[in-house]
Amino acid sequence: MARLHTPVCELFEIDVPIFQAGMARYTTPELVAAVSNAGGLGIIGGLGRTPDELRREIHHVRELTSRPFGVNHVVCQIDDAAVQVTLAQRVPVLSLAWGRAAELTYQAHEAGTKVIHMVVTPEEAGQVASDGADAIVAQGTEGGGHVGMISTLPLVPQVVDVVSGVPVLAAGGIADGRGLAAVLMLGAQGALIGTRFLATPEARGRGHSKDVILNALGSQTMASTFYDEVMEKLWPGAMVRTIKHPLLEEWAARPLEWAQAAQELRPSLEAALEAGDLVLAGESAGLVHDIVPAGELVSRILHQAEDLLARSEG
Repeated sequence: MARLHTPVCELFEIDVPIFQAGMARYTTPELVAAVSNAGGLGIIGGLGRTPDELRREIHHVRELTSRPFGVNHVVCQIDDAAVQVTLAQRVPVLSLAWGRAAELTYQAHEAGTKVIHMVVTPEEAGQVASDGADAIVAQGTEGGGHVGMISTLPLVPQVVDVVSGVPVLAAGGIADGRGLAAVLMLGAQGALIGTRFLATPEARGRGHSKDVILNALGSQTMASTFYDEVMEKLWPGAMVRTIKHPLLEEWAARPLEWAQAAQELRPSLEAALEAGDLVLAGESAGLVHDIVPAGELVSRILHQAEDLLARSEG
């Protein structure tokens, strides 16, 4: 345990440097609390939740754990009222992504809340560091959902070099202790993990989405702007990585037609999401072989990473 109690653990008052990504409405209070109770940091997905719903989620998490946890908000899709609920509830950690938020970071600090900010380029890392983020997540393109263009392996050390001592967490393609050990060697102080936590009993799945993740290989994902264009979402600089689906493959080579066909395609896309046929997940799906409780997963990742790091020192 001591081996992986990195400085970022002290900063966020947690035991182990394993953070669960705030995956919109796929998170549940049970998932968040299980990760936090296991010593990591669980994060509520705030995207798409009304202020009242978010308040209930926060209260429910607090009924299940006395440990620190966070709430994630997407800056380019910000709901000011929901953010104010997060701050008013004195949530320990505010997780941000996809846009600068200097004023919001200041407000969070005034409320006694620490800020984690996810970036996808070294340039963005320098900006959010100057805005006062307490820790920075460097997310590689291997991740699921909205991602940038740079892969985790080169991105993480570049961000570490740019931010001059601000703790860095790595995200994108990490699903086990091997990934955690690897990013620690790159200079990160921990990992933020999304796709692997989708394959837990506590995560909220749609249809048979968890089975799709279990049966997917990393080579069976694709990233494009198709999802956002059809759903008419504004998400500057992002692609959306999903497990391959016939609808995406059919339209992949016709990008100039996406916007024009959006109204026609949207019902089919929404139906595929609801059925669990289309799943927003990363390349690490190929490392997911079982559905395991979130707390047990934290322990498994931790102990595998500890064993690997101990052997590397031997």
